[in-house]
Amino acid sequence: MELAPVAPRDRVATLDVLRGFAMLGVLLGNLYMLYTFRWTLGGNERESTADQAAEWFMQLVVERRAQTLLTMLFGFGFAVQLLRAEARGERVMPVYLRRIAALFAIGWCHVLLLWWGDVTWGYAVVALLLLLFLHVSDRVRLIWAAAITLIPAALYAALPIWEWLFTHLFSRGFMDYSKDLVAAAASGDRVAILEANTTMALMWTAGSLASYPLWLLGRFLVGYVAGAQRWFEHDGAGRLPMFRRMALFGALAALPHLVLTALAMADVFRLGKLGVAGRVARTLLDQIGVLGQTAMYVAIVVLLVQRAPWRRLLMIVAPVGRMPLTTYLSQSLVCTSLFYGWGFAWSTPGKAATVGLAFAIFTAQIAISHLWLRIFRFGPAEWLWRTIVYWKPQPMRR
Repeated sequence: MELAPVAPRDRVATLDVLRGFAMLGVLLGNLYMLYTFRWTLGGNERESTADQAAEWFMQLVVERRAQTLLTMLFGFGFAVQLLRAEARGERVMPVYLRRIAALFAIGWCHVLLLWWGDVTWGYAVVALLLLLFLHVSDRVRLIWAAAITLIPAALYAALPIWEWLFTHLFSRGFMDYSKDLVAAAASGDRVAILEANTTMALMWTAGSLASYPLWLLGRFLVGYVAGAQRWFEHDGAGRLPMFRRMALFGALAALPHLVLTALAMADVFRLGKLGVAGRVARTLLDQIGVLGQTAMYVAIVVLLVQRAPWRRLLMIVAPVGRMPLTTYLSQSLVCTSLFYGWGFAWSTPGKAATVGLAFAIFTAQIAISHLWLRIFRFGPAEWLWRTIVYWKPQPMRR
């Protein structure tokens, strides 16, 4: 026997809510910096008070937290697969390898057809490394998670690793490739966009080769531990004291990072003037702070789900979390259509307008997800993924 797909009745509402919020954060981050090409503007924007508020919101609430949450949930899903397979005496390895191979293929189709910034193919590659941790204790997993999160980040802060890798792997500067991407996107030429997307995807990955895969793996391992210890059984109701402590200590861990970020944004001190020791210390505080703040978010959602009024409110976003791959790919389709030459070719909006646009798109996705899941069991991308993995069409209608 092989591991079967998760039935709708087996889903955990808390996890769907968390995935939903993660997808909102991913949309906010990607639209704010990447889809709109704000990262190529070099900070040369005229800002209103609303734009400044949007910048503070993104820096202190959203940036890196959503991807951290999403990667943890990915590791959690891996652990749940193993636990279910073990309980049923099933073989997990063949279906798991097909699962990540299919995800890799979907990710690269996303890169080639739509957008260079796809993360799913990277998730698939790093997911192979999780197999090294099948037969170790949760303590060992957490030690490795801490080591591969903090050590590479410190090395990147102390040494010009990005610059060295980029110089030795590519013949041109980073901004040269960025300008090529902007020009291709503005032209709407599909062939030029395909070439620029491929170059940017490989270039970005190569430049962070010594840190990003390990960054992902560390967060996968944290989620793996949460799954192995069954944190979210019965929506976390059996571990509420632990989640209360997580909310408290997560907030305390995030506080130094938030204070330093706020001081830097207020121009009280300049990060560029920090020496090597200062950069390393700041980087480590950032890593710990983002993890702590993400843990706090998770704990707050779990605690609120236990209360009926809050549960009803939070469940509004759950359908988006039930079809996260469809949500992610549709965000890319909508946003590239708005800002690329094959669509409306919008120019970069102001920061506040960008945040507002993200919430508008996500609201539409919530409505569509509710309607879709009244009829179907999976999102279309999830159906395709499962069909590839299990080598037969999955039942689609409810």
